[in-house]
Amino acid sequence: MVERATRFEEDRGTRPDGYRPGAAEVPGPRTDSGAPDAMAVDAQVADPAQGHSTAGTDRGAWRLGPRGMDPESVRKRWSEAQNRFVDDPHEAVRELDALATEVADAVVAEIESRRSALRAAWNEDRGSDTEALRLALRDYRSFVEHLVGGNV
Repeated sequence: MVERATRFEEDRGTRPDGYRPGAAEVPGPRTDSGAPDAMAVDAQVADPAQGHSTAGTDRGAWRLGPRGMDPESVRKRWSEAQNRFVDDPHEAVRELDALATEVADAVVAEIESRRSALRAAWNEDRGSDTEALRLALRDYRSFVEHLVGGNV
């Protein structure tokens, strides 16, 4: 049975008994008692040097951003619309709303593209070995951490 930490213990990130929230609890290295060594398994999963990702990304390589949009172009369009605010506030806000919609749609497209690539990396071959699945777990962790802005 997997032990759960209290909210206070999760906030601190450790407990006196060594339990660490987020540590992978999957088959792997064992302790003397025969139980899985979750800390060792978590280190294996989190270490990008332990294998090449079949999804084509190593931890930290994928960045969330508007797919196909040049950030400098977005900044320029924003600045131009904002500068028109004094002369025509309604039109300026309409232009900024359109720009925000384009950026949001491009970000959603990037997220969907990344999620599809992650799924294809392990799901195309239903006979994926444990190593391929470990790499998929690592890549999914990186993806979710980018989305939530911190560790999971």
